[in-house]
Amino acid sequence: ASLWVAPACGPGMAAEGPEKTAEERAAEKPIPPGVINVWVNKGQTGYGIYFKQMPDGEGMYVSKLDPGSEADKAGIQVGDHLVMVDDKDVRFVPYQDTLAVVRGLRACKMTFSPGTTF
Repeated sequence: ASLWVAPACGPGMAAEGPEKTAEERAAEKPIPPGVINVWVNKGQTGYGIYFKQMPDGEGMYVSKLDPGSEADKAGIQVGDHLVMVDDKDVRFVPYQDTLAVVRGLRACKMTFSPGTTF
């Protein structure tokens, strides 16, 4: 289901207000129940979790897990969606922005939603 679509805008047409921020969109759509919190530490090869960009360009999902990684032990599965990093909602944040934050941390709490679509 689409959460927000920018109105059509062309010559002589005005957009109906500014686009909503990621924070505004997240506030309108609560995180679904059943999330899994995982505290991860970056090792020599990273966190052992690999992500791919959601088709709409916002958010990310798990594409691969290293066997025995903290996320694997916690029950995270391929297809699960990353919804929060250190309690910050990242569902509507552009993929590259979230990836940059995650890569810059040595340890963090990641919150996943089991394969849900937002």
